[in-house]
Amino acid sequence: MGQQDLSLSLSAPPFSPRTRSPQQIIDGAESCLRHNSYLALKNVQCDFNEGVLTLRGCLPTYYLKQMAQTVVGEVVGIQCIVNEIEVIASRRH
Repeated sequence: MGQQDLSLSLSAPPFSPRTRSPQQIIDGAESCLRHNSYLALKNVQCDFNEGVLTLRGCLPTYYLKQMAQTVVGEVVGIQCIVNEIEVIASRRH
């Protein structure tokens, strides 16, 4: 019985692509980026295609790059995140 339950859960995805449009997923991801305590994440842009969310932009630290990925990780409808954010450290004089 346990195997049957496992196969049922594997055959049914946790979301249906029909329930959320690509634009709704982008809007949800960008909303997560805009409404958190890391102000720099507001500059990250999102693209979504066939389950893959791509993050683009520039941030000053690798920590913020990882935080951007973490923040959008809970958005329903995303199967994979491609993090193309560039880290460009500001120079201090």
